[in-house]
This record gives sequence, C-alpha cells and structure tokens, in this order.
Amino acid sequence: MINLMRADFYRLRHSRALLIWEILIGGVTAAKTIDWGLKRNLTGWLAVRLVNNSASLFIWLLPLVMMVVGHDFSQGLLKDTLTIGISRRRYFLSKMATMGLITLLQLLMVQLIAFLGGVIFGGAGLVQWADWLAQLLVYVVIAFTEVTTITLVLYWSGSTTAALAVGFLALLAIAILHVQFGHINLFAYTDWMLAINRLTTVHSNTLGAMTKPVIGAAALVIGGGIVNGLRFEKMSL
Repeated sequence: MINLMRADFYRLRHSRALLIWEILIGGVTAAKTIDWGLKRNLTGWLAVRLVNNSASLFIWLLPLVMMVVGHDFSQGLLKDTLTIGISRRRYFLSKMATMGLITLLQLLMVQLIAFLGGVIFGGAGLVQWADWLAQLLVYVVIAFTEVTTITLVLYWSGSTTAALAVGFLALLAIAILHVQFGHINLFAYTDWMLAINRLTTVHSNTLGAMTKPVIGAAALVIGGGIVNGLRFEKMSL
C-alpha cells in the first residue's frame, strides 16, 4: 500500500495540471488575504480563521480527487495496475489514504499562505494552536465527504465526468435545499458546505455549532467508505 501511495505522489509531483491548479489556488488565496488586509486589521491568526470559514476548498478539491481516484479510470490503467499482484482492498485503501493526505496538505498550504499574508499586515496575532488543530481536523473530515461521494459515483457509474458533476451538484443541491427547508433537521447533519461557515465555533474542547455536521460527515465517510470498498472489490474492470 505504501508503494502505491508513493507512486501516486511521484506522479502528482510531476503533473503539470496539478502545478497549474496549485498556482491558481495559491494566487486566489493570496488575493483574498490582501483584500482582507486592506479592509480590516488583519493578523496571521485572523487570516487563518477567515480562510477556514470559506467553503471554497470543496470546489478546489474536485479536480484533486479526480487526479488521484479517477486517474486510473480515465487513463484505462486500472486493470493493468491490479494484474501486477496488488489486491483490490490494498489499492482502494491506498487511494483513500493518499486522498486524505492530499486534503490535509492542501488545507495546510492555503492556511500557510493566508497566515503569512496576515503576518505581513499585522503580525502573527494570538495563535490558539489547540483550536487551530481541532478546526483543521474537522475541516478534513467535512471535506472528505466530497471524496467519499465522488468515489461512490465513480465506482458505480465508471464515469469520471458523472462523478465530477454529481460531486459538485450534490453539494450545491443540499445547500439550496437547506436554505429552502431549514426546518428539516436532516440538513443540519448533511449541509457540510454551509456548515464550514461555523468552523470558528470549534475549539479544542468542543465542536460547537459543528457537532451535527461532524456526526453526519463521520457517518457518511465511514459508511460510504465501507460501501465503496465492497463495491470496488466486486466491480468488473
């Protein structure tokens, strides 16, 4: 499994598409940070809190998921990869682990750019490291719902286009339905895109207003992960 993860990271490091995408993400984050700095008294810690309150990472993750999970499907390499003695379970787990690390690294990159920009404007500020770690982990869990959803559609449809479209539209549809039917309690557990706006209520000793979204996200990631693993083991190549 480790060798599969190394192969994925090696491929991504030499991917021009990933380089362009990361430059775009970094540029947009820097532009946002500059805008915040011009409009308020910005510090590094405040910049991190502001970037954490943005649901934009859900959008940024869409191509990254396809570069990792959908690459072998789109390039027709899946069958060749599995015929060299790699079990389907190890392959699936390696993809999920790789995607988890990439999600974490992507968020850290965005936070670092925002933090450095904030430091330039007003210093580091009073950094609450325990709260930062708690919010980081919650964001990764929430963002991984998108990975699980896209993987589910990909494994059942075999289409990277369908997986990408459904992954985006599902998030958008849930957010719209939550606004229209806010009295339905189910959306409090499943509207992860809008829930990110409440991430700053998470502290080292409490999930704050993120309790229900985290419960829903954990249920989807665990349950969906099991379903995805079973589907991948039985699907025809």
